[in-house]
Amino acid sequence: MTEPRPNYGITRIDQPEKKNHGFYVRITHRGKSHQKYFPDKSLGGKPKALKAAKLYRDSLLDKMPKYKQDAASKKKRRIKQSGVVGVTHVVSKSPKDKVYEYWQAAWIDKDGNRRTAKFSISRYGNEKAMDLAKKARRDGLKGK
Repeated sequence: MTEPRPNYGITRIDQPEKKNHGFYVRITHRGKSHQKYFPDKSLGGKPKALKAAKLYRDSLLDKMPKYKQDAASKKKRRIKQSGVVGVTHVVSKSPKDKVYEYWQAAWIDKDGNRRTAKFSISRYGNEKAMDLAKKARRDGLKGK
């Protein structure tokens, strides 16, 4: 198995008001969720609870297909930000594994229908595609 990211599938839980401190492992595969809580107190402290959580997580990943193990080891890609609500960067893959990147604008028109406009990065370049998406959203909200 390839080594997963250090805290893939592991979340720290700290709820002092409930005296609840520990690590929570949650891995979902094909709609089935595997989850377990590892409390600091009963496991002898924070480092031991984290170690137990990682062992459990790794045992789950060992039983999963290689593509799931690879996904767990890959570094998360940073999502490009537009700074405008409703304008997002999208990366999609065709059935033939061709990757498409575009900026998408989304808004609700005056009739209450959701509208979108997509601008290809390969056609316009990153900056121009993002600017076109921002303009499309502004115009769409104005009702043009």
